[in-house]
Amino acid sequence: MEISNPHYLLMKQFLGFVIIMLFSNHVIGQADNEIQVYASPTIGKQKTIIELHTNYTFKGSEFLINPHDAHWTNLTVEVTHGLSDNIEVGVYLFTAISPDGTYQYLGNQIRPRVTVPSKWDWPVGASLSLEVGLFRPDIHSDYIWQGELRPIIDKSIGNMYLAFNPNIEFTLTGKNQQVALTPQFKAMYAIKNKIGIGFEEYSFLGILDELFVKNQQEYLLGPMFDLLVSPDWELNTGFLFGLTDFSNQSIVKVLVGHRFSKK
Repeated sequence: MEISNPHYLLMKQFLGFVIIMLFSNHVIGQADNEIQVYASPTIGKQKTIIELHTNYTFKGSEFLINPHDAHWTNLTVEVTHGLSDNIEVGVYLFTAISPDGTYQYLGNQIRPRVTVPSKWDWPVGASLSLEVGLFRPDIHSDYIWQGELRPIIDKSIGNMYLAFNPNIEFTLTGKNQQVALTPQFKAMYAIKNKIGIGFEEYSFLGILDELFVKNQQEYLLGPMFDLLVSPDWELNTGFLFGLTDFSNQSIVKVLVGHRFSKK
């Protein structure tokens, strides 16, 4: 039964605002710097890929006091090198352009990842990555140690590709030490192995020991496009829409990458 008492509704909105202030800068802020659903294969032995993640928030949460505060341009450089056929290590450089036009250095993280060998003949692709390092939401904040544990499961069925990343994000230092669930999903249909169209979904369900109620969780969903014409180049772009008031309401993302092989 829905409670219509105005004091109850006011308190519900206030609690929602507090949750946004406590969690969005640390958990969702990190996600906005690198919006990507990962595939299970690693890069390969002695191969390197350099990627630039660019994301711009057109409109933030409905609970922002000043809507202009959401207009961040996140610029993340990711460099990944294959140590073997099934093990890789990636490093991140997080930077951003704030709404007032200031370029900001936000931190660095490292990400080792291991994938299940193809000779095991699993019915799905599977890998596991651990990302950890220093990050701050902006130049006025202190650095905190944070990261994520990212299981990756994917499957190709004909021209259809599906990937699921049931992420667990964690904050190790600072005022809001926590473990949160942030699963991600991607569905893509390949057209003549040239382009891929589909959708991606990103969510923040709450902290591990106390998930948020449905309307206080964060969901981003939107169409995406992949360029598949060359194994040496990567292009993934999309436009994400918030499905709840607590979500960022509209974000455009562009990922460009290039692979190199040791001669």
